[in-house]
Amino acid sequence: MANLKAAPWISLLLVKWSLQDRMVHINVGHRIPLSAFNRLRQEVWDLPAAMDGPNEHGNMHAMMRTLLQQQIEFQREPGWGFLRWAALISRRPANDALWQRFRETLGMDPHTYIDLSMALFASTIDGKRTITDRFFAPLRPVYGQSVGKFLDLFVRDLSALRGELQKPVAQEVRGRAELAEFPYLKRYPFVRLAAGELTCWHPLVLARGLEDAVHIRLSDHGEEYTRPFSLIFERYVIELATAAIPDAIPEADYERALGGNAPKVEALIQLDSCNIMVEAKMALFSDSMIVTDNPEKVMYKTKRVRDAISQGWKVSKSLSQETNPYYSGERPENFLLVVTSRQLHLGYGEMLARLYPPGRLAYPDDDAEQRLPLNHIFILSIEEFETLMGSVQAEKVSLSTLLRKAAADNKEPSTAKLYFLDHLRAHGLRKFQPHLIKQAIDDSHLRLASVLGGGAFA
Repeated sequence: MANLKAAPWISLLLVKWSLQDRMVHINVGHRIPLSAFNRLRQEVWDLPAAMDGPNEHGNMHAMMRTLLQQQIEFQREPGWGFLRWAALISRRPANDALWQRFRETLGMDPHTYIDLSMALFASTIDGKRTITDRFFAPLRPVYGQSVGKFLDLFVRDLSALRGELQKPVAQEVRGRAELAEFPYLKRYPFVRLAAGELTCWHPLVLARGLEDAVHIRLSDHGEEYTRPFSLIFERYVIELATAAIPDAIPEADYERALGGNAPKVEALIQLDSCNIMVEAKMALFSDSMIVTDNPEKVMYKTKRVRDAISQGWKVSKSLSQETNPYYSGERPENFLLVVTSRQLHLGYGEMLARLYPPGRLAYPDDDAEQRLPLNHIFILSIEEFETLMGSVQAEKVSLSTLLRKAAADNKEPSTAKLYFLDHLRAHGLRKFQPHLIKQAIDDSHLRLASVLGGGAFA
């Protein structure tokens, strides 16, 4: 809550605006008095209230989503999820095209990136905000030029940062949406000062920046990145589902039973008179989609999510037919878990329908609402899905019981929850660290220990 009271995103938005305005001199002029800076912060804080109406599109739900996501990201504690993308790619052979793309784009192999990310994350874990180049000195003999290339990914001096902020990509989010944007400086969470020190803008800006770093850099390659990584992401979601529920039916088995043209999802879980469908969706999902409060744009930019819901309706219809080998009776309860590659702040089916223009998320036929109602559709981030499946695997919760309670809660505005993690917390469950990330941490610790010889960073 201290982070929310300080509203650090406002200070960092003023930094961004100042550097984008070439009339503001970096090295010339007087230091702004603290009282004047605080007055500017208050004026920016008051801007949303000064604007007319909820937004020009009249959608209060869309407006609240954009404002809420910014605050949620400053409440979410730092974790090890920033290792996920590199760890998944590191599983591929070194001659794999995506593995090579990673090396070309980030300047090092995935294992080296993981090790240096661990070191950078450690630099602020005890509250420090400033480090020097000596911090990485113990690593340079082994990691060599990779250390400098790694720092080039995350560090800019003010002059170079001004150059980055002049680029078109840094100005895609403008106007009202800019007030809701998580600080753009997450791309460069450290600033190099005149004395050579590296100062972190904010620990949570570093945490979010590390989480998004691989995705942001690889996104420049468009489909050359998203096509192969989507397959890796889908396999990982199936891996989590089958580890938690060994009887889960992966897509390949379902396809063999029904044929290649049958509608299918990544995994089907059948238990306690429930059909639980799991569909993974990985896409670029840019920040501009997260902060828009335009219902048409929300709908357009979440096409992958709509595709998943459409697939869920098709599969649930197929499962209601006795000719389907997985037919389980006339009235099973159907649920759909749409697992996304980042937190989209969409919540569940009924919330998504409210974010869209009226009537645009419609049931495909008269029976679809009975087979798979919107409150039985959940849109989870991969982190939420890891926690859900990990908790089920550890036998801390019954999956069917949790989903039935969550669906019932989401029918009523007073009990509905935007984030699936809140349904998990209602059952006393905490964030779960999956095997993928545990293994990445353990392996990295071994590599770093061999380099440091049991020593610590300076």
